[in-house]
Amino acid sequence: MPRTPSANQTIREQRQSEIRASAAHLFAHNGYVGTRIEDIADTVSMSKGLLYHYFGSKAELYATLVDRASRGTVQLFEEAMNRPGTATERLRWLVTQTLEGLTEQPDMFMVVLQALVSDAVPIKARKQAIGFAHHTQELMRDFIRAGQQAGEVIVGEPEQLALLLGSCIQGLAISHAMAGTVPPVTEALISLFTGRHSASVT
Repeated sequence: MPRTPSANQTIREQRQSEIRASAAHLFAHNGYVGTRIEDIADTVSMSKGLLYHYFGSKAELYATLVDRASRGTVQLFEEAMNRPGTATERLRWLVTQTLEGLTEQPDMFMVVLQALVSDAVPIKARKQAIGFAHHTQELMRDFIRAGQQAGEVIVGEPEQLALLLGSCIQGLAISHAMAGTVPPVTEALISLFTGRHSASVT
């Protein structure tokens, strides 16, 4: 009995997900230049020709990964800003969710980081990564400013504090990539930006 269009679409989406996961791992560890389309096809047990049926080129696949990861980060910050509760509670949620994401998908961070700093990646992916990074920085600045207006975030230039917070999170991501773990520093990080110290650091 032939498969229904819905079943075919489900299978296609599953295969695309498998390809993205395998490609992210290879790109993260071998770089864009060091990863061949044949390598990606081998990890998902399909021919190179069949893989091109799902993604037209290595550049398209890489750009897709950068786009998905970057959009996810933007959505996370937007959700944090719109959550109920105090600025400190929203900041705690944001940091916690970010660190959990690093633990669950460390390869995606490395793919985006490469897109931001490497001239060897496709220009489309580079522009995507830089554009989303600027947008995330703006969201973080607004997040900091709202916390200051509520009297919960330390005094300082919002743009600079946003840069510092982003750098801290990025540093934790790199630490995770190197050591395979993220230390329990959520409350310590929050205290740096709120001036409030918790009795238990988690």
